[in-house]
Amino acid sequence: MTDLLRVAAAARVFTLAVIASTALVGQVTLDGLWFVAAIAVAAGTASLTRRFPDRLIVLAEGAATGLVAIWAYPDHQAAMPYLATPVLIGGIAAGIRWVGAVLVAEAIAMGLSAWLVLGHFHSEVAGTAVTWLTTGLGLGLLGTFTRRTVTTPSADESYRSALGLIRQLRDLSGQLTSGLDPVDLADQAMAVVAEEVVVRQAVVVVRHGDAFTPLRYSTGAVTFPLESSDVLLRECWRTQRPTYGGTRIALPMSSGAEKVAVVLIECPAPPDPAALDRIIRRLHSSAVQLSAALLFTSVHEAATAEERRRLAREVHDGVAQDVASLGYLVDNLAASTTDPDQAAGVALLRKEVTRVVGELRNSVFDLRNETAPGQGLGESIALFARHVGSHSPMTVHVTLDESSVRLRPLVEAELLRIAQEAINNARRHSGGSNLWVRCRVHPPYAEIDVTDDGTGLQSARADSHGMRIMEERAERVGASLSVESPVGDGRGTRVSLRLA
Repeated sequence: MTDLLRVAAAARVFTLAVIASTALVGQVTLDGLWFVAAIAVAAGTASLTRRFPDRLIVLAEGAATGLVAIWAYPDHQAAMPYLATPVLIGGIAAGIRWVGAVLVAEAIAMGLSAWLVLGHFHSEVAGTAVTWLTTGLGLGLLGTFTRRTVTTPSADESYRSALGLIRQLRDLSGQLTSGLDPVDLADQAMAVVAEEVVVRQAVVVVRHGDAFTPLRYSTGAVTFPLESSDVLLRECWRTQRPTYGGTRIALPMSSGAEKVAVVLIECPAPPDPAALDRIIRRLHSSAVQLSAALLFTSVHEAATAEERRRLAREVHDGVAQDVASLGYLVDNLAASTTDPDQAAGVALLRKEVTRVVGELRNSVFDLRNETAPGQGLGESIALFARHVGSHSPMTVHVTLDESSVRLRPLVEAELLRIAQEAINNARRHSGGSNLWVRCRVHPPYAEIDVTDDGTGLQSARADSHGMRIMEERAERVGASLSVESPVGDGRGTRVSLRLA
């Protein structure tokens, strides 16, 4: 039971106890008490089942109490005090707006009941109603002030909720017939479209921020750029209806009120509107599956990014600081050494400590460098390459050719990590003076070349995993990775990455 349910239950029980105590001493009759007790039990049960929002429950509870207060006249004294309870719960559950909403619901219910039951204005009833509605307003404002304390879950409760959700996801994952891969689900959506109409080319796009990102292209999408279809996509996203633009048609994918994606197709001939209606209906199921897959992917990506930031903090605050402290000890040792041979060894040690500190700082930058919402893959690679150039003797040359259309976040992240590894390898091992980074991104295509003029590729150590990790990352997003060494005049290494 949440803190809100506990407070709501306590408020209902306390109010009923006060009304019952006044009835026992003969100040009011018990006739109206049974009705408000039934309302309180019904509202509490509905809250426990979690089938209805708490806001709607207190709204209905207040309106029902208003009806009973008038219907039980002249024995309304037992029902009137309970009018303040739903207002208090509404303030705790939803704030000041719902305090007003519950008060209005109670006033309307009482006004309608008085018109139907009494048939005329009754000053005593009106005075009592105003008294308790005003009391409810005060309690509702008090509930609003304490809302943050009551509705903010504790750390333990948050973890318990997360644990329950993770267990549900684990149990459900084996029952998902189509899996949780957004690319596979996008393929299925395009297959649904192709079963109904003749399609020359197609692409499924999702929205990230204010931009549309291609999720999956159909085969042969060479002449199907998204830049020229931006207006068409935005209109379809806004209206959630098929939108025409020449030979291209944008079809919405939505799961109820949630907008999920847009399928952009190019047809050799105008399709039958009835066929498009069938497609929209069939895509509803695909939209639900795709929405779940995208949500799962976003959670996974957020967890990965947070873990990288955590490692960056630990390296920066832990190992990097410890190694930097060793540098001060070496400096003290150098100042106290008079033997020339020892001084040379200490100087070499100081140089190595400086190199290790620089490597650790670069590792921290690697971990924290990610593609931002307003920063494309090419910009992220250029930023990293320039950082390397400013912290190494190599001269870095960057060439960018990047479309305004973004790749999927997962694809951008993997390509960025591969490029970072290639640039770092050139900086650490090539011994070259120049580094050329060329990046061309035009979704669904991307080309990245990292070339140096160093000594060429050396034989890998038995415990080296860098190249294998790069190949695994490339395979994960369907890219091809090749390494050429020597290059040109017999020197240097070129790492080429292609996504098609």
